[in-house]
Amino acid sequence: MQPDAAQRRMMKGDGFMVKNLLISGALLFGATIFTPALAETDDKTALLALAEKAFDAVNTQAAEDWRAIQYADGVTISFRQDPDGAPGVQKMRFMTNEEFLAAFPPTENDYREFWTSEPTVLIRGPIAVIWGEYEFTIDGAFSHCGVDSIDAVKVDGEWKIANFMWTVEQEGCRTTD
Repeated sequence: MQPDAAQRRMMKGDGFMVKNLLISGALLFGATIFTPALAETDDKTALLALAEKAFDAVNTQAAEDWRAIQYADGVTISFRQDPDGAPGVQKMRFMTNEEFLAAFPPTENDYREFWTSEPTVLIRGPIAVIWGEYEFTIDGAFSHCGVDSIDAVKVDGEWKIANFMWTVEQEGCRTTD
């Protein structure tokens, strides 16, 4: 049995099919390698947007804005200089996210929180951490800086805040340096 024309071209090294097979293989390999990276990029974008929603909720002071982005049973922890303690002594405030909302005092002040540099985002499957330095202003005037650490979980395709921790610092801030 003699090879047909297509088989003869392939045997001669015309390469049309070989090129197609190589290109298809490369595309499949690339999709395997880069799809997780693309998913991680999408998750990082979603997580940074979640942090921005938290900053917006600081500004609006609306409990429903917080409830839309966090779990009620998660925790909120902050550390600040203890006014009655020795210099460098930190006082910890610990409460559930829902307790934090109940303690959130309504005010007419304009609160703003923002990153002072690109935050670090670590993702592994359905859990993530967003960690970065921030500054806080009240009515446009510097109030404090610190570090935010946000633990997030992805449930049903949506990232939400499980735990939110931060420091409140007056020194070592970018604005005051």
